[in-house]
Amino acid sequence: MSAVVPAYNEQLRLEAAVLRTMITMQTLGLDYEVIVVDDGSADLTSQIAGRLAAEHPQVQFMAHASNQGLGGAFKTGLSRASKEYVILVPVDSPLDVSDLQAYLPRLSVCDIVVGVRSERRGYTALGRFMSFVYNRILVPLLFNLGLADVNWIQVYRRELFTTRILSFHNLRMFYLVEILVQARRNGLIVAEVPSPMKKRLHGRASNTRPSVIIRTLWDMFSFFWRQRNQKYLS
Repeated sequence: MSAVVPAYNEQLRLEAAVLRTMITMQTLGLDYEVIVVDDGSADLTSQIAGRLAAEHPQVQFMAHASNQGLGGAFKTGLSRASKEYVILVPVDSPLDVSDLQAYLPRLSVCDIVVGVRSERRGYTALGRFMSFVYNRILVPLLFNLGLADVNWIQVYRRELFTTRILSFHNLRMFYLVEILVQARRNGLIVAEVPSPMKKRLHGRASNTRPSVIIRTLWDMFSFFWRQRNQKYLS
């Protein structure tokens, strides 16, 4: 399994997240690699990631000259991935053994396994409200995906990207929905599993910031109108 770990100004959390991910993969006996993508950080994230890659053969390190967003970081990590499955692991919520175990039984029969959070730990009141509106109202209304949580940890068969069955253009957070829309239209098998969210100990989650919320909503409606226009023109 290829674990892509995007990191933007995560010097306080990165090493612990990478080591936790490695321990989880090793404990479960998985053939794995961890690909850290520094997304244009201004702190010591790159130096820490480079050291981890030098110390551990399972760790790879890639860096962006400037911030590209979550989707951009995942796309970069995906280009380096070599294992059968790919998972994005947030620095602020690395997977424990019990977390990842929930995904594994579904992988033999599913193309994508989607994690569903029972609560939004560390979210502001605005963040919790907007997450509810986004996941439970707007995305179902516009795209009819039938999923309870479209914005959390997901596992994909890597060949779906290498064969171009799946692709995405959005470089920000909305890329997660873009992938799922394509998956549904291509008749892929998508399953949900419970996936707890850990409370962030340092800093503030970027997706709770009003500017990020506004950009995500803009990306969502822009994608919807493009898809609608293509449908009418086809």
